[in-house]
Amino acid sequence: MLIDTHAHLNFKDYKDDLNKVIKHSVKNGVTKIICVSSNIGESEKAIKITQKYSGVVHAAVGIHPHQTDPETKLSPEEQIKKLGELARNKEVVAIGECGFDYSPAPPGEKDRSKKEQALLFKRQIELALEAKMPINVHSREAFSETIEALNKYASPKLKGVLHCYSAGKKGIEKVNQLDFYFGVDGNLTYDVGLQNVFKQIPLEKIILETDCPFLSPEPLRGTRNEPAHVKIIAECLAKLKGVSIEKVAKITTENAKNLFKI
Repeated sequence: MLIDTHAHLNFKDYKDDLNKVIKHSVKNGVTKIICVSSNIGESEKAIKITQKYSGVVHAAVGIHPHQTDPETKLSPEEQIKKLGELARNKEVVAIGECGFDYSPAPPGEKDRSKKEQALLFKRQIELALEAKMPINVHSREAFSETIEALNKYASPKLKGVLHCYSAGKKGIEKVNQLDFYFGVDGNLTYDVGLQNVFKQIPLEKIILETDCPFLSPEPLRGTRNEPAHVKIIAECLAKLKGVSIEKVAKITTENAKNLFKI
């Protein structure tokens, strides 16, 4: 059994064949998927998907540091209020993805100011604590700021994962001090530097992610990613660690169940 803890099944990339994608995932041993969100509309859609695929798909509701819905009429505070309402749904197991991103927004999205990113992240950390849920943290070109923000709320109650961890060996101890997990994605299969980093992280601190439709692993780079491909990431991790894929599956699944209570 494998768990994909970060999939964007609520993206338009899957509008025509979502049922086929989920069946393919289950067939490949990926029997649980967390559908992660980046805005209010996606969060609502994630909940609807979990209701249709109950027991297989679970939802994370959140607001990305970039404005992924540039046409929204809701203010940041109104979005947080709506997010709090959505988080009460029984299908929701986490808040996110949220955090800091200081890289330029990709096409179709809009940059937020650092001040607005900080406000949204702070409110979502507070929401996660209030809802007693883990937080799924996005951090790009802003690792120090991300850790600083999380440390302000650091407590045994605050749990979470650094999605698509990319802060190198120097950042490992800072994440360990928070008692957060490290998310590993398809880029592990072709990024030698990242492979050297994850050799230093114990399996007991790792959870598997695809970030689909992005970050397809080798040999599928350039194609649409999907949850079934988490198996390729697990195989790569097993090779790096010198252990069986069965051991990787067992430990990372236990980690995901422990974090998300699924």
